[in-house]
Amino acid sequence: MPFTEENARELLLSVGLDPAAGDDVLELSFDELDLDSLARVEIATRIQDRFGVDVEEQLTARATPSLMRKLVIERLAATGVGGGERTS
Repeated sequence: MPFTEENARELLLSVGLDPAAGDDVLELSFDELDLDSLARVEIATRIQDRFGVDVEEQLTARATPSLMRKLVIERLAATGVGGGERTS
């Protein structure tokens, strides 16, 4: 299963994103989305658990969920997984 925009939105909601947030949530910074460092660590942990890639250091307050998604996809491609979830 690839890391889709919908997957990214669901992940953001699971760590406290306001469900009323607009359609542009993937382009706003984590700071603009009111997702603090603890939320970003939780996001990184869930990505590590689900996809097996580490993006924690890149998830700064200024980073966007769109950048996060791009990093995950690139790292999965580099490992030959091609956007799929971990099966272990």
